[in-house]
Amino acid sequence: MNFEWSTNDIATKTLTIYETNLTLNKAACYHFEDVNFVLLGINKKDKQIGIKPVTKEDLNNNVYPETQLHRISLGKSYGRISNKSFVEDLCQEFGFDFKKEQSYKYRVTFDVVHQIMIAQL
Repeated sequence: MNFEWSTNDIATKTLTIYETNLTLNKAACYHFEDVNFVLLGINKKDKQIGIKPVTKEDLNNNVYPETQLHRISLGKSYGRISNKSFVEDLCQEFGFDFKKEQSYKYRVTFDVVHQIMIAQL
């Protein structure tokens, strides 16, 4: 028998970039279940987006300036980070065109050592 086994798309962690927000699927939200804020970053050299959960302890210790904190809202099947200016930065840096495409979807991985979710563009 020569079966080609299908992958489980539900278990694949994905990030979808829309014109006004970043949306994580349920599998990707696992790493953000206990947080209300994240850091957003761009690695221009390696063409990556980074999303780092900010713990309550980080908030209490003022580890990051308030100006760098972005709220993440978790639903039953997704997580959303609304930040139009960050998406505009992505458009300029990576050439996203929302007049041509409604969204851009990427698989993500979670770097356990650095506690950063990374999307390779």
